[in-house]
Amino acid sequence: MTFAVKCAEKLRAQNSCCQRLMIFLHTNPHKKEQPQAARNIVLQLPYATNSNIELAEFAASGLDKIFCDGFRYKRAGVVALDLVPMRRVQLDMFSNSDARHAPLMQAVDCLNARFGKARIKLASQDLRHTWKMRQEALSARYTTRLSDVITVRSG
Repeated sequence: MTFAVKCAEKLRAQNSCCQRLMIFLHTNPHKKEQPQAARNIVLQLPYATNSNIELAEFAASGLDKIFCDGFRYKRAGVVALDLVPMRRVQLDMFSNSDARHAPLMQAVDCLNARFGKARIKLASQDLRHTWKMRQEALSARYTTRLSDVITVRSG
C-alpha cells in the first residue's frame, strides 16, 4: 500500500488526480531456477482521485486479482495513469470520491511535512518500516544539482 500512498502524495503535490491505476508484480528474471511471473493489471477507477485511502483500496483490490502464491516477487509497483488537474475532475452522479478525504489528506500532508515524511501512515501500510528506494548506483545529477557539477581549476 506504500506505493499507492506515494502515488497519491505525488499527485496532490502537483494538484492532480488519476483516473486509472496500474499495479504490477515481477519475479527476479536473473534467478532462472525459481518460478517466473510478470503480472500487471490496469484498473479503471470509478472516479478520479488523489486520496491515500482510495488509491490504497483500489491498489489492494488489483493486487488481490494478480497475486499468486508460490512466486518470490522481487519488484512491485503502482503507476498512476490518465492524470487530470484537480480543478478539472469530472464529477459523476452516482459515484464520487469521498468529500471528507480532501481536508484529511491536506492535514496528513501538513503533519508529514512538519514532523517528517511517512509519520502519518495508513494502517494497511507497514508501520515498522519506511520504504526507501535503493540508490547505491545513482549517477551524479550534473544538470539538476549544483553541488554535483564538476569544477575544474587551472594553474
